[in-house]
Formats: sequence, structure tokens, C-alpha cells
Amino acid sequence: MRIGVLATVSRLGGGVYQYTQSLVKSLLEYTNYDFLIIRNSAYIIPGLSRFHNNHFVEIKIRPSDILLKIKRALYISFPASREFLDVLGDYRILREKYNFDFIISPIISLVPIYLGCPYIVTIHDFQHCYYPEFFTLKERLLRNYVYKHAARNASLIICESNFVKDDIVKFLNVPQERIRVIVSPPALNLYVKNMHDEECKKVKNKYNLRGDFLFYPAQFWYHKNHLNLVEAINFLKEKYGERITLVLVGSKKNNFENVFKKVKDLGIEKQIRWLGYVPEGDMPYFYKLATALVMPTLFESVSMPIWEAFHLGCPVVSSNVCALPEQVGDAGLLFD
Repeated sequence: MRIGVLATVSRLGGGVYQYTQSLVKSLLEYTNYDFLIIRNSAYIIPGLSRFHNNHFVEIKIRPSDILLKIKRALYISFPASREFLDVLGDYRILREKYNFDFIISPIISLVPIYLGCPYIVTIHDFQHCYYPEFFTLKERLLRNYVYKHAARNASLIICESNFVKDDIVKFLNVPQERIRVIVSPPALNLYVKNMHDEECKKVKNKYNLRGDFLFYPAQFWYHKNHLNLVEAINFLKEKYGERITLVLVGSKKNNFENVFKKVKDLGIEKQIRWLGYVPEGDMPYFYKLATALVMPTLFESVSMPIWEAFHLGCPVVSSNVCALPEQVGDAGLLFD
């Protein structure tokens, strides 16, 4: 059986990128199928090239026609949309050149419909329904359209929590029998085997990580709630004299400037460290070195960093929103 896998989300796609990475690498265990990993020319999942063989091949999509430019002008991106639009531009070539029996889409996308074969799609969340103010009108319209049509035509819909499963039924009117809750393992456990003390020291020195610190790996999207986390760090200093260091990693998304203006206004620049994008090989050591992972998000279907923290023995402190109580259970601390 020839199975196409849409792996077209970039590192800037946050948890969806991690989910896709985990899925693709997990598929390496299945040698009875021919997997064709569909990605565009710009985005690569590290380490896959060494696995290339007759059963595992990457297909690089290069956008080239005027139709793609028109589509980009018409559609405003939401996480992963630019990437799947790259594929959309050349879907006809894919359909004609590769005879797919099935498509696995770890991102919500219309591409499998255009490829004209059965498919499974993962729906990660309905944040636009709960926090419409975080999205433009065009983004909301696009999400509603893509979700509706991708779900309607899918052979099966995957999600990672019962919270999202209930949302799929509520917002898309999909029968429960067409939905499966499948928890994705953290990508970290696929490439972290032995973590030596010497390597841990190297990472500690490389990033000048001194003393205790809270760790928050997240893009600066509004719902990630960095502003309130910074306020909490300042509150602990002002009321209790606790000077807690917070280490942030992630790219400069839409709320970055507001967050660090707040940091400056509060005068806590020495307590808040932003390291930007951290290579995947270094990330596991942050969990090992941190006092705890803090997850103050306002909305989360499932948190990949929480799975990673559990896997690497890092304590977890999390907000009690959406699916996080379901995910954390009694293995961490929850707050309002």
C-alpha cells in the first residue's frame, strides 16, 4: 500500500510541527507499507534522509505556478496554512505522478481532498471558536471552511484528547464513531537515548543557565499567556521577595513585543531570559536542568511540552484549561 504523509508544517508551527515530527518518525517502524513523505522545498524534518529507502521516500514540492500566487493572495495563513498551500499549488502533479492509496494528514488541510483518495486527518483544536478575538475575520472564515470540508470527507478523524473529540462532535456534527482519540508520544523520546552529565554541563554553559529556573517553551501567540506569566513572576518578587528566573524559548510570534515591553516596564529584565529558537538536540537538557516546566496557556488541546517534561522527569505546573486536566491528571500541579 502506498501512503502519502503530509509533513508540510515548519518549525514555526509550534506543537503541530512536533506532532508531525513524532508521527513521521513513528511510521519508520512499519516496513510493510510504502510511505511517501510530502513536504515543500523549504521545510524539512531533521534526520529523515538517513532513513530513505524503497519504503520511505520524501517528495519535495516546489511552488512554481501563478495559480499558487493567486491562492496565497486569497487565503490568509493560520498555523500550517502557508505550508499546505505550497502543496496545494502542485496537487495535480502529485495526483498524476504518484498513485496514492491513502493519505495521512497530521495538519488540518484540504490537500487530501484534491489528491482524490481516502484520508485520515488530525484536528488539533478549535481555538478560533473559543477565542475568536485572537484571529482576523479572514482567518476565522478560512478555518471554518477548511475544518468543515476536511472533516466531512475524511475516512477517520484523529484527535489527542476527549476534550477535542467532544468539540469535533459539537462544532462539526461528526458522529463519534468516525473519531479516534490517539495520544501522540513526544518527539523527544525518539531521539533522546542517553543523556550524559557532560553533555548536560555543555548545554548549561552554552546558554549560561545558572541556578533554579522555570522553563516555558512556546511561541509568543496571544493564547500562550506570556503576559500573565510575567505578571506572576513580578508578583512573587513584590509580595514574597522571590526572584524567580524564567527561561523562554520560541520564535517572535504576534505578542513578543508586548511581552518584553511589560518585562521592561516591571523592571524584571534580569529575571526573564528569551533564548529564541533552540536546536532540538539541546531541548531535552533544558527539561533536565529546569526546576519545573510552567504551562500558563489560556487554551490548549494537548501540550507536547508536558509530555516531554513527563518523559524527562521535569515537574509540571500547568493551567487547568481545556484538555490539560485530562492530560496532567495527578502527575503535576494545576492552577486557575
